[in-house]
Amino acid sequence: MRPLSLTRALIALLLIIAAIAIPTLYSVWKSGTTTTIAATTAVTQPAIMEGDLEKLRRENIKLKQEIETLKRTLEELRSVPQQQVTETPPQNPLQTSTSETEELRMEIDKLREQLNQLNSSYQELKSKYDSLLNEYNKLRGEYEKLKRKYSDLMIRYENLSKSLSVLKSYRSSAVVVRQYEREARKFLETRTYKEEFYDWRFWVITENYNSQMRGERANKSIARIFALMVQRDLEYNYDLYKRMIDDWLKVHPASDEVSLANEIARLFYSLDHQYAVPGKDEPNAELPLFPIELLAYGLGDCEDHAMLMAALYKVAGFRVAIVVVKDHTDVAIMVNGRWVYLEASIHQPNQKDLPSGFYSTVTIWDLEGEFRKRWGRYQAYWVEVQSGPISVSYG
Repeated sequence: MRPLSLTRALIALLLIIAAIAIPTLYSVWKSGTTTTIAATTAVTQPAIMEGDLEKLRRENIKLKQEIETLKRTLEELRSVPQQQVTETPPQNPLQTSTSETEELRMEIDKLREQLNQLNSSYQELKSKYDSLLNEYNKLRGEYEKLKRKYSDLMIRYENLSKSLSVLKSYRSSAVVVRQYEREARKFLETRTYKEEFYDWRFWVITENYNSQMRGERANKSIARIFALMVQRDLEYNYDLYKRMIDDWLKVHPASDEVSLANEIARLFYSLDHQYAVPGKDEPNAELPLFPIELLAYGLGDCEDHAMLMAALYKVAGFRVAIVVVKDHTDVAIMVNGRWVYLEASIHQPNQKDLPSGFYSTVTIWDLEGEFRKRWGRYQAYWVEVQSGPISVSYG
């Protein structure tokens, strides 16, 4: 160590100084004594003063004292290394290095242990992180699914809300147009109806019989007769149907020919008229009714419904024809330059009213599809309904 090396160097230095100084002082002392004795021997003269001799003696004593002091100092110096060895044992540099190495190893082991602990903690945290990340990804995926479902449900909700509003509006409109049933009943109480329409009904029966006698195809003859009945009905009830249509279109306006045709179909099916099975629901069901009669009574068979639908489309400004196919009667209208065949007898069983969900959304294309599905494979005969007064004589 550095303190021990410095002490040893100091001791060595003092020993060297003592080794040089002591012989020198001893020689001086001896030389001085010899010289003094020689001088004393040589000088026998009584002139030497006693004071000088005393002075020399004192110097001799002083020198002896200094020599004794130096000897004691030398002995003290010589004893210092032994005391140093006894008090502080010498340290082996190799042993010191080994001790430091052991300490470093212990520190390294501690650091390694801490590193292992940190690594273990890191792995544990990483495992938890990965688990949480997986859970997060799952939740994220579920969230996105729920978000899409929510968006779909919102769209459906909005559509349903709109549909509900539409249904309510159509239901309200149906209530309004059904008020015209009372007006139709009033017309049936008039003299005009009782006289004119009774006579026309007699003409229908006889004309049907005569046409068959003439060899005319039955379905063609029936279509012609029904077209004339519509034309005749409009001579008296055009204004009533026009007011019905105007009330409907105030709430459900039409922007083009197709939308107008759709709205007339919806108005027609919103009326509370039922299908009468001949001989079951009404004894005289085979007897054709004028459009105003079906509106008033609310019960009729296929030709009765077809003639009321034809009357409404004729008042709305369409070209209209009565169609007879097999033993069934329907309607055709001209839309955008082509004839569209419409089924006029879609009804609920057991005399139930059609739901508002049907008549609020039905289109002419739906009715055309229904007609073709039922009657598309049969030959159809049709006669267009004309405008203006009828020139046919009867009576």
